[in-house]
Order: sequence, then structure tokens, then C-alpha cells
Amino acid sequence: MVPSRSSIKPSALRSYLPVIFLALLAWGVRYGYAAAPRIVWGDEPFYAWLGRNWFQGRGYHLGFVTHWDYHHTPGYPFIHATLALFTHDLTRASDWSFILFGTWTVLAIYGLARRVYGPSSALAAGLLVALAPATALMPLYWGTLTEPPYWAFAFTGLFFAHRAYERFRSLDILLAAFFLALAYYVRPEAIVFWGAMGIALGLRALARPPRIRRLGYPLLLGVVFLLLLFPYLAKVHQVTGVWTISQKVGANFATAEGLALGRFQQFDVETWGLDSTGKQVRFFSEETADASALAYILGNPGAYARILYGNTLKLFALLFHIHLFPWYLLIPLALGLFGQVWDRDRAWQELFLGLSLLPGLSFILFFVQERYIAVLVPVLFIWAGHGLMRLGFWLRDTLARLFWPERQSLNTTRRLRGMAWVPLGLLALFFLVMTPRQADTAYLRGSARPVHRLAGEALAPYVHPGDVVMSRYVAIAYHAGAEWVPTPAASVEEVLAYARYHGVRFWAIDGYEAHHLRPQFAPLVDDPQHPPPGLVLRQIVSDPDDDEPVVIYELFRK
Repeated sequence: MVPSRSSIKPSALRSYLPVIFLALLAWGVRYGYAAAPRIVWGDEPFYAWLGRNWFQGRGYHLGFVTHWDYHHTPGYPFIHATLALFTHDLTRASDWSFILFGTWTVLAIYGLARRVYGPSSALAAGLLVALAPATALMPLYWGTLTEPPYWAFAFTGLFFAHRAYERFRSLDILLAAFFLALAYYVRPEAIVFWGAMGIALGLRALARPPRIRRLGYPLLLGVVFLLLLFPYLAKVHQVTGVWTISQKVGANFATAEGLALGRFQQFDVETWGLDSTGKQVRFFSEETADASALAYILGNPGAYARILYGNTLKLFALLFHIHLFPWYLLIPLALGLFGQVWDRDRAWQELFLGLSLLPGLSFILFFVQERYIAVLVPVLFIWAGHGLMRLGFWLRDTLARLFWPERQSLNTTRRLRGMAWVPLGLLALFFLVMTPRQADTAYLRGSARPVHRLAGEALAPYVHPGDVVMSRYVAIAYHAGAEWVPTPAASVEEVLAYARYHGVRFWAIDGYEAHHLRPQFAPLVDDPQHPPPGLVLRQIVSDPDDDEPVVIYELFRK
């Protein structure tokens, strides 16, 4: 029987209004930001090409790699390729993933915050996630676009884990494991979310009898999670001969020292140097498939200790930055955490949220970048949102007592209830005005520069289907509409032999690359009119706001 319109309670309808409001706001803001031109760089082209090749039946690998790609988990390539079926454009598929999963993330945080702090604080947290630079804009410029689906799946998993944390129901455990597994398939560091939730559920079970029976719930979480991961882990083992949760762990340790200590040439060689065959760069080489993080640590404990120290300092420097969690939000965060005395129930709630920070903090062990630690920000926004509402309630009640002390406090409070939203409203307005401006400072110098897109677009008219562009910066090949192979960190002679092996037609050399990372290429940028045999200058692309051009050569093969 369909209920009549009059039987639907107005209170039930009102409960959905915050969700609808947040969804529309998050969608509209992200749609507007995604419409702006940007550079597609970093790992984003890898995921796009992997999904395209996979769906076209060419195998799950990049064109210049013959083995199944075990560096990049298949979750985001699958999402991207599915969206590309509708958009017919790789960049727009990324944009729509950003919009859809960004909106999902806002709603997941709202749901989690509502369970912990109630509807008002949940709306405040959702509004911060909907508008702040870290969640509303920066994923477009970090070079992967994996953050929105990763956050959406992970925080949905946390939502169901929190339900299990309070009620210990098998269905909630199954849903938590399912969404955390989806998060893993997008980014393997979700394994830390699984561990954190296992710890939370285990501690909660020990504190609430019957303890033995309740301990089965964290065990169930672990079993279901690993069962869902097993097909992928088995495939990686089949390809590499190694059982591991992530093939990137060993590679990250191998390059951590150069990155953490600012030795970028060291990192360049360790990542993009040639393997023993001279036909593949180390990052994509099968020779590095069994790289061991433990062996690296035990081989040089002192160097690793320096990495940990440097990463800890860098984490705080990057976290409390305008791109992530601006320092001034520490005030409402402190109010949210410590504005009231904790009872036992509140302490359990804060323990749950505190454990959810472990995935972001775990990058201290490897290397700290904005996009790695950004997963901390949504939880910090939950606390900050709660603190903003407490500040608003203080403002409302203070005004009532200052100006209308003779009236009944309840009636006066109702008249001034809008004042409770003033601090949040002012911050939301500030974010709306300020956030788009952060795009100007979002790219890493050298890693992504406007001239890379200009070079790709200038080269595009000369590219035929199947042509290969060799460059250190993948954005050049992507915007040219060409296939790509990475330029190895090697001598010019070795690079040319490698290029012939991979059928390279164009070689794009970035001026920053030549002058700061690979000085052996500097003559090719400084004196392009006299290249070595086998290279013919095609064009020089420059940006009026940048003094480092991109020089493009054509390789003529006999």
C-alpha cells in the first residue's frame, strides 16, 4: 500500500533536506571547478590508458610494458574506463569521476559525523568537505584523480564500521569490508583503514561482554576483506612470484631517501634509470618486482631514521597549509575536541575517529606529499565542523543573555537560532571565494607546468595513430594524443638506443629536466640547432610566464 502524502511526516522530510542540500552544493561546486582547463599529468594518464587498453582488449598494461601492470591497482582504471564509455573523452571521464565521487565523499562524511556528533555538526562537517580546497578542488591538480573514489569508498566503509562499532551486526561488518576492499582496489593504502577498523572493533569488543562472541566481528571483517582482495593478490603473485599487499611498497622505500632528503637527481635515477637490459626504466621493470622494504630498512637504519624525521616535519608543514587544513581551523578543531568534558561514550567515539587517521599518518614511513596525507582532512573537518557549531551556539546564547536577559531564555534562543550558523556561514563564504584561487599554486614546480600542455597541443597536429612520444613528463604525450614511453635517466646514446627499441617518433625534452635533473640533456635544449645524429629539431615550445622551454625532436628511423 502506497502511503498518502499526508501520512509522510514533515520531520522525516526535513531530515533529508541537509543531504539534498549538500549533494547539490557539492555537485555544483565540483562541476564548476572541473570545467576549468587543467594539465593532465602524473599518474592520471596511466590510469586512463590502463582502463582504455583493458576495455579494448589490449591487456591490462601500458603500451611500452609487456607484463600485466602490478604497480597500479585496477579499481580506478575500471571506474575511468566505464565513465569513458559515456563521455567518449578520457579527460572528461576523470572530471566526472571527480564530480560523482567527490559528492559521494561529502555525503559519507555527513553520515559518519551525524552518527558521532548529531545533525548540526554533521551539516557543518559536510559543508566544509563540500567547499574546502583540499576536497573540492585540489584532487583535480594532484595528478592522479584517485582521491575522490578512494575517499568515497573508504569513508563509506568507516560509516558501516562505526555502525558495527556500536551495534555489532554482521551486515554492517560485511558492508564495511566490502567498501574498504573497493577502496583498496583504488589505492592499496586502504589496507591501513582495514587494520585501523579491526583495532577499533577489537577494543570495543573487549570492553563489552560477551567478549568472546563479539571478538568474532573484527575477525569477520578481516576474513571478508581478504577474501575480496584474494583474486587480485593471487594475480600479482602469478605475475611477480611475490605475495604482497602492494608492489609499490618496495619501490617507495627504494626512492624514499632521495625524495625525503630533497635529492631529486638521486630519486630520478632510482626511479627512471635503465634496468640491466637497457630496454626498460626501473620503475616499470620486472627486475624490481621483488623490491623489499624490509631489506632497505635493515640495510641502512640510520638513513631510514633520517627519513622518518624529515617526513614527520614535512607532514605538519604540508597539513596545516591553505591547500589542506589551514592553521586557523585548529581553533574550531580544538573546540570540537575539547569544548566539553568527555564521558566514556564520547571517549569511544573519539577513539574511533582517531584511529581513522592512521592511513594518512602511515605515509611518514615512506614519503609525504599533499595528496598522500589529504585523507586526514575529512576527519579533521568532522572535528572542526563540530567546533564551529559549538562556537555558533556560544554566540547565540551569549547574545541572548547580553541583550535580552529579562526574557525567557528558550524563546529568545529560538529567535536567535540563525546566529548559531554565522561562524560556519562566514567560513563557507570564504571558501567559496578563496578556493578557486588555489588552482594557481596547485602544481608542483617541474612536475607539471603549463608549457607541458602547450607542447602537447603544439605537437598534436603532427601525431598519427600509434606514434610514440618519449618524455619524462607524461602530460606532453597525453595532450598530444600520442602513446608514451618515459625518457630514461641515462646518457644520450643509451636513450637513443632505448628509443629505437620502443619505436619512438618524438622526443620532448623539458628545460627544467635538462638543467636541474639530467645535465647530459642540457646541450639538446641550449643548442637545438645542432643535435646529434638521428635527431631532427621539430619545434621549440615556450611559455611567456616560464623561462624553461620544451624542445621536441623527431627521430627518423631508416
